Amino acid sequence: MKSKLLLLSFLMLLNVATSYAQSSVTASGIAIQGIARDNNNTARLNATLTLNFRIYYGANNEILDIDKTVNTDAFGVFSVIIEPDETDRMLMANNQSFLKITEGTTIISDEKFKQVPYAISANNGVPTGSIMPYIGTTAPEGWLLCDGVTNVPNPSALYDLIGGTTPNLRGMFLRGAGDDGRAQTETVNLKAEQGDVFKNHLHGVGNLVNGAAGGHNHITKFVNDDFNGSGVVAAQARGLTADSYTPDVNNPNPGIVITDVPSESEADHNHTISGETAIAGGSTTETRPINYGVNYIIKL
Repeated sequence: MKSKLLLLSFLMLLNVATSYAQSSVTASGIAIQGIARDNNNTARLNATLTLNFRIYYGANNEILDIDKTVNTDAFGVFSVIIEPDETDRMLMANNQSFLKITEGTTIISDEKFKQVPYAISANNGVPTGSIMPYIGTTAPEGWLLCDGVTNVPNPSALYDLIGGTTPNLRGMFLRGAGDDGRAQTETVNLKAEQGDVFKNHLHGVGNLVNGAAGGHNHITKFVNDDFNGSGVVAAQARGLTADSYTPDVNNPNPGIVITDVPSESEADHNHTISGETAIAGGSTTETRPINYGVNYIIKL
């Protein structure tokens, strides 16, 4: 003789009611309680049953499939807890899910979870894909570290958003994506990494000086100690040429004559400054504001 169960189940998100059963959520999973009856509506007392519990969404997207052995009491009542992991819970929170219970080939129940108001928000906390700073080293339940190597469960809503691994946000700041229309900002694409850069700018001259030179003469003093009455002879005797001294033709025997001989003149010009200013700052790799180190985590 086939048997049947009249029961209620379902997570914090549901509230299916009959006169025979009730359920609640515990820290360890989904608590299901019901009364086992046969086809004559007689309670199955002190019986051992093997039940299959399958949670799914959509046409046939499986979340959880597990067999449980349950024992009824003297009134036919049984209790069981099924334990979806955090990924399962996130899928249930973000999709309209169903619970199918079977005993062998007999379908006991195939019902959708009914959502209690605010239950999804209470369970999920923040939307999938939310990123926040976190002071710990291990991500809390329902979150993953943004370290670029942590695998994202597949299937999951987060996997659909970002793919197979979490973004690598170690040592990075977050910035709003898109173009806000202001000329002083640049656009960064969503989920894209933007390299560091300095804005184009000028430096004042400080105390660097580029001195001018030219437009002047250098004066050469020439002494003519004309002991033999001929300034020209004396100069030539010293190995000087005619354009390195100025003979005084009006005074062939001047004795001692000091003559200023101007050198060539040079036009105004600039001198090129080479080299570099002194190095300042405490880092060779970045410019940064004062900050405090945290881990970024992302919501499943």
